[in-house]
Amino acid sequence: MDHRAALVGVLLGVASCAGTKQKPTEVDGGGGGTVGTAGTMGGAGNAGRDASVVIDAPADGPGRVIGGDALGDAACAVATQSAERVPLDLYIMMDSSGSMSGTVAGTTQTKWDAVRSALTAFLGDQDSAGLGVGIQYFPQLRPGVPGTCEMDSACAGFGPCDILRTCSGGSTITPCTTNANCRGNGMCVRLGVCGVSPSYCSPAGPQYLCTTMANDSCIPIAGYCTGRDICDPAPYAAPAVEVATLPGAAPALINSLTMHMVDGLTPTAGAVSGAIQHAQALARANPTHKVAVLLATDGLPSECTPADITGAGGIASLAAAALAGTPSIATYVIGVFTPDEQAAAQMNLDALAAAGGTGSAFVINTSQNVSQSFVDALNSVRSSGLSCQYMLPAATGDGGQLDYFSVNVQFTPSNGIPVTVGNVKNRAGCSATQGGWYYDADPTTGGTPQTISICDTTCAQMKADPVGRVDILLGCKTIIIVD
Repeated sequence: MDHRAALVGVLLGVASCAGTKQKPTEVDGGGGGTVGTAGTMGGAGNAGRDASVVIDAPADGPGRVIGGDALGDAACAVATQSAERVPLDLYIMMDSSGSMSGTVAGTTQTKWDAVRSALTAFLGDQDSAGLGVGIQYFPQLRPGVPGTCEMDSACAGFGPCDILRTCSGGSTITPCTTNANCRGNGMCVRLGVCGVSPSYCSPAGPQYLCTTMANDSCIPIAGYCTGRDICDPAPYAAPAVEVATLPGAAPALINSLTMHMVDGLTPTAGAVSGAIQHAQALARANPTHKVAVLLATDGLPSECTPADITGAGGIASLAAAALAGTPSIATYVIGVFTPDEQAAAQMNLDALAAAGGTGSAFVINTSQNVSQSFVDALNSVRSSGLSCQYMLPAATGDGGQLDYFSVNVQFTPSNGIPVTVGNVKNRAGCSATQGGWYYDADPTTGGTPQTISICDTTCAQMKADPVGRVDILLGCKTIIIVD
């Protein structure tokens, strides 16, 4: 067991038009007409109308929205067609530290077996077809460095040998390295684990008994070479199985999971950094895919720098930078922890997920059905990741070049009244009160967009109405939300 980790405790429509290129129309995000608070959803058209368009603002007020008549003239003949949702690729960074050999409460099943079973079921689920999945494991281990040690020389230059010790006074584990660390709390002694009864003990040694049961002596916890686990992101940026589309990718992934063994500690910083690097490379190579990192872990960081998640410059900052970067990479987090670890794990992993743009982490405790709960979490990630990002049509229906300044997004909720969604420059232009949509590349600076993304605020409103329909309208001036 990793004792060190345990202790540290919509249908998308496309309209075609033969109109000429037009500059965008701007709408005041401050409100007015039927634009809505801060232009969150743009303007609402009338029931039965084809679309909405913003006309220029009068001198005494902000822009306003009128009905579909303005889009119904000869210059804007509207048609619709089904469009392809942006594919989702997940790069899974899977914790395979020694603590994954711990058992699930009330069973002899290990956490590793429970998670492996869940992943196998998810990979074979017909609802996962079309999803891209790849995997790598952490920690990666330095070859030639032993798994245990009793002295520094055994570590082949990758030491020192870390021996777990605790102050002998009291009934709780108080880590120490010398007697001076204990300051009246007893002596600094070797930490052990009972041979039969499931508990830690000290001092460790065959002469010290945990109970009167036979063979229940206090067995010293083996030392660990501190440089055995690799902190460098590069090995984690190289997948054990490259991201590929399910169901074809499933056999290689399942075989990898079957053959992999648990060992080592928890170098979360290197693992997350490497996963982000590989996800960014994938996204650059596949600009019409949404690529995200999925971190699955049963422990908080136990080594490497940064050594914490929430502190200044911590691991959460890596996820935040990835989300704000180009291409933008989201980070999902699933954790498996014992009930007494759950509160600390939830706080830390929520911070990581929030920084990565995915809200909160899925934290499963080992008193639950871990396999089923893990499958449920994976299903939620799949559903969330597929929402609100769409392919942009390559050209208008007549074979001409797409005019990026004559594109609009319209959402028709279940009540049948269409709402025009305003455009913002990029993800940074979205806010909690001002939603909208944005291109993956800015055409005003010469970029060539390939996808459309809906801001989180607007996306949440769309997802709240699963019967609703999203349309992309081509040929009329883009409605832009401005401050």
